[in-house]
Amino acid sequence: MKVNIEDVVEAIEYVSDSQPSFYVKPEERVITVNEREVDRLPYEEYDLIRLPDRKDVDDYGNMRRFIERVKDETAKEWLANAIVGRGAFRMFRATLERFHMLNDWYDYRDRCHRVLAMDWCEENGIEYEGPRYTIEEDEEDDLYDDFDDEYEETPEPVRAPAPAKQEAPQFRLVEISRKNVSQLIFLASDNKDEQLVKAGKQPAKNPDEAGAELEALMAKGERVTAVSDHGRFLGYCMVKPREDGTAVMHEIFVRKDMRRKGIGTMLVSAACSDADENHERLVFHVRPDHNEMLSLLEKQEFVTVSWMEIGHRDEAETEEKIQVGSHSFRL
Repeated sequence: MKVNIEDVVEAIEYVSDSQPSFYVKPEERVITVNEREVDRLPYEEYDLIRLPDRKDVDDYGNMRRFIERVKDETAKEWLANAIVGRGAFRMFRATLERFHMLNDWYDYRDRCHRVLAMDWCEENGIEYEGPRYTIEEDEEDDLYDDFDDEYEETPEPVRAPAPAKQEAPQFRLVEISRKNVSQLIFLASDNKDEQLVKAGKQPAKNPDEAGAELEALMAKGERVTAVSDHGRFLGYCMVKPREDGTAVMHEIFVRKDMRRKGIGTMLVSAACSDADENHERLVFHVRPDHNEMLSLLEKQEFVTVSWMEIGHRDEAETEEKIQVGSHSFRL
């Protein structure tokens, strides 16, 4: 599935309760229809993904967040008062004109809509085409420091919204759920096949089986995080929370053509942050021959605590042996 991000942004900007928009999976396009006509659309229910509604767009919340960025205390106080009570949007706009900040608001609102569009695509496993944008909290703060009382009586004329600034490409972290796991299945299959090849076996080339295993682990509570580029997943990691207060990252994989680009570091950092938020101690299960992962962890100042792999004799992959008491094991 793929969509032009501009189509999603346009649908978000004109969203209304009476005219919802949908992404049609078989046709890979966005449509807007009358609410009364939704049940008569010639598609199956699973072929339609509803775009964000007015509550999701939350332009009132965007106004509050915009005000928090304003440095000039006088302008900030006026704007905060403007959004209280009836006619908030009209009063907010009039106050923006008074303080020569209307274009700044248009730019910020446009960015919020674009980031929401990207989040929606990635949460639903939809690849998208077009530029990527971010909201930088510290960006152009000096614009809000230069208010001068002499401009109070000469409001700025209303102009067209300023175009959002295009950001340099950068990857994004995406939480995997039932809605977007299907986009990760082929990457999970590549991971499984690479492990089989390392073990001297033939690759399975069975995405359905790899996907079923992935979904089964998620159903048991495992957390999966992926790195995305325009909705296309480039790598992922799996973390299993345990009852003893630890969280185990036992799986991490990055596409061959995207390695050494910082994706593995992003995944490890995300797992660390996630464990901190959940008050867990993060540990890693890493194969001793996974040199890239071991090197990555060493650079981030992780140390090896212990390693042991126990299996049937016919499943052992090397002849290296260790002795634990009177027992001998092959690694």
